[in-house]
Amino acid sequence: MTSPIAINRKAGRKSLEQILTQGLDRLKKGFWIVMFPEGTRTIPGQKGKYHIGGAWVASKTNTQVIPVAHNAGLFWPKNSILKKPGTIQVSIGEAIDVHNKEPDEIIRLTENWIEKEVLHLND
Repeated sequence: MTSPIAINRKAGRKSLEQILTQGLDRLKKGFWIVMFPEGTRTIPGQKGKYHIGGAWVASKTNTQVIPVAHNAGLFWPKNSILKKPGTIQVSIGEAIDVHNKEPDEIIRLTENWIEKEVLHLND
């Protein structure tokens, strides 16, 4: 069962408040929150912009971040509805302790791990 959190990306700070309110609700109900920090698919080998939303929620709720890297972009390219055959590799990192960390540090740690890991997956 899922319970998505829909946001208006153009709403700025208001969308962060919405993510926090709905995120707290989901956590209290026992859901895990899955966020893609880049917000969209990227071209393999190119780095996207990492957004602060997930790190902000983690910081405010004192919830660990578990980074995940994958190579799905090799088989479902950005700006394409066509998928290519292949095996998607997924790598799950160790939990990032968010205690006493600001959102900027959390997203930096997350980004560093994902970017390093995705290099191995795209080989």
